[in-house]
Amino acid sequence: MSFTKKAVSNYAKSLFQNVNALNSVNEKFEVSTITSKSSDKSKPNVYIIGEELMLIKAVLVTSKKMNKFFSNPTYAETQKLEVISNIFPGLTVTTKSFLKVLTERSHLSLLPEVSDEFTLLLEKFKNVTSVKLVIAGALQEKSGNALLKTLKNLTGSKDIILSLSYNPKLLGGLILEYNSRAIDASILKEFSLFFNEI
Repeated sequence: MSFTKKAVSNYAKSLFQNVNALNSVNEKFEVSTITSKSSDKSKPNVYIIGEELMLIKAVLVTSKKMNKFFSNPTYAETQKLEVISNIFPGLTVTTKSFLKVLTERSHLSLLPEVSDEFTLLLEKFKNVTSVKLVIAGALQEKSGNALLKTLKNLTGSKDIILSLSYNPKLLGGLILEYNSRAIDASILKEFSLFFNEI
């Protein structure tokens, strides 16, 4: 495991464990609170922190200028922190403290990866599995509901986050990817296996 991957994993785990230890999962998250200065969230829960990290990540990743700014080592980390604080003045104290730790260690550029890792921890906590589904044609509602029920049984998860994409080259069938596993039940695979045997 590389240093960066290990650092990202450690940051996400420590943040998750510290916030989860506060044990206040009764509060609801409002996007308006993160962008306003009047915010009173003394004990945030893992869901609120997860949402804040995802919103910050979205700003850093989707804007080319922000991405260049945060990946450029010539800008001071304190400047980068100030930009985040100006965009999101209503961040929780926990998130602000976490951002200060990243700033002190010159790791603010790792924030998108930390957000992804935190999301994975949150999915495990909520017993949710992300599944990527690639199909050749349109998915009917009846088939989709049956597929979701089957996926819940297959993964043992309470809920499924389904990412659906279309690839007409599959000719039929589907490809499932979840928890570092892949199931290729496409006609294209069957044809390729058939032609390899000839």
